[in-house]
Amino acid sequence: MLELEQEGLIYLPKKANGVPSFKRYLHENKGQVPSNLWIDIPPVQSGKERTGYPTQKPLALLERIVAASSNPGDMVLDPFCGCATACIAAEKLDRQWVGIDLSSKAVELVNMRLQDYMGDLFHNRLVTARTDVPKRTDIDAPKNYRQNAHVLYGQQEGNCNGCKEHFPFKVFDVDHIVPRSRGGSNHMDNLQLLCSHCNRLKGDRPQEYLIARLKEYAHA
Repeated sequence: MLELEQEGLIYLPKKANGVPSFKRYLHENKGQVPSNLWIDIPPVQSGKERTGYPTQKPLALLERIVAASSNPGDMVLDPFCGCATACIAAEKLDRQWVGIDLSSKAVELVNMRLQDYMGDLFHNRLVTARTDVPKRTDIDAPKNYRQNAHVLYGQQEGNCNGCKEHFPFKVFDVDHIVPRSRGGSNHMDNLQLLCSHCNRLKGDRPQEYLIARLKEYAHA
């Protein structure tokens, strides 16, 4: 800051409570510094770009976002890709990309829009569409029941994750925070130790139910 001030690059306001700011000179900047309000990109109304998808965004908008937040060769993930605008923007800017959507229509749209963009070159492109559920590789295999129980007992410092009372190890049951019947996994981030009473009270219901019932008992 002191070096910049000595070089005359710091503006010092006259008011005592003013905040110093960095001076910018036009000849030192290539173009205008972008603000957080973009009004130069018109919405998708009609024409060749329009796909009929209800939430379609302008391609120019996604190109600007992708260009500003990634480098060529980076991976762009759009987990709600819809009509694939982000995927097309990533392709145009030499990024790798993955699009995910519940609708199989997204596959049709990404192929159609890539065909429009690449023309005859598209026939040499390989677009892989998957409908299976990929297996996770970033987590360890589940431990057995007793291993989980000992780890959780240490993490919870011997306290029930429902009533918060302290109990000896033998009193606890390993419970799924989100029940298996509702899509909960067997991995440690979905496991907890409950005392026998709290485990019976919770049953095959989510943790929120148990907490609500315990609060009712506390105010009864």
